[in-house]
Amino acid sequence: MRYVIFHFVVCQEIAFCGGRYMTRYLIRNLVLASIISFIGLKQPVWAADANCGPFNVAMYELGSLFYFDEAKGYLGIDKDIIEAVASRTGCEFKPFLDSRVRIWTYLADGTLDMSVSGIPNPEREQFARFIIYFQARNYLLVRPELAKRLNSLDAFFLDPKLRLAVVKSFKHGKNFDQWIDDLRAQGRVDEYPDIDAVARIFRLGRVDGLLSMPVVWSSVIKRNQLEGKVSFLDFAPDDRIPHGLILSRKRIPKEAAERMRQAVSAMQEDGTLEKIFNRYLPADIVKRMMPSQ
Repeated sequence: MRYVIFHFVVCQEIAFCGGRYMTRYLIRNLVLASIISFIGLKQPVWAADANCGPFNVAMYELGSLFYFDEAKGYLGIDKDIIEAVASRTGCEFKPFLDSRVRIWTYLADGTLDMSVSGIPNPEREQFARFIIYFQARNYLLVRPELAKRLNSLDAFFLDPKLRLAVVKSFKHGKNFDQWIDDLRAQGRVDEYPDIDAVARIFRLGRVDGLLSMPVVWSSVIKRNQLEGKVSFLDFAPDDRIPHGLILSRKRIPKEAAERMRQAVSAMQEDGTLEKIFNRYLPADIVKRMMPSQ
């Protein structure tokens, strides 16, 4: 049995100091300090060494990917992925919690080692490597009465009274990003730091639509009392948006990055990846989320 210790902190500010990240703490309910996970190491691939950590891994709350449970602490797909990669590689990870906007800032300026479930694009690939472990697409979520008169993204765009809420720094896929930019040019897009803030604004009736993926919306809808009050419009059926571990090119050695890549590939081949997703999502959704071979 191998012990992997993950220290989670809610981070308001982060600075690089003395070779380690020093954080200021905002403790959720004065409880969040550390989570200890016991991982059965079936076949050690590499022994831990100085070239594979410790790496600081920025986590962020988003639906089933990573969330706080009052009884069990932090749970989610991203946490399980990090634990599984640690067990297969011998790499040491030190996760902490921060906002998505700050995470991308720290990755871009080279002061953060890693993060999770990131979407690659040419700009981001200049400072990070990506190890893909799922693919997904966004749906437009609106109230049922509005859904009855919308048959396309254009129909939403052509009604100047309709507003959209999005999460800052998120990418939504080729079929949505240009549409969002067109709405933004008309001043019809409101941006918030996380998906729960977006859901609250939607619940209050201040916006008419939001974008979300199946891996996100189930827990968000439940937390924000939106059951039965939302319709899901699939206006981008051809989108396949890859998400993966984000590894700083400046801070993560190539050898360590290759270890992690091989570990994720093996997890897909032996079914571990699918098993992790099945803990949190219906099997039919999970099948569509597995990365393309």
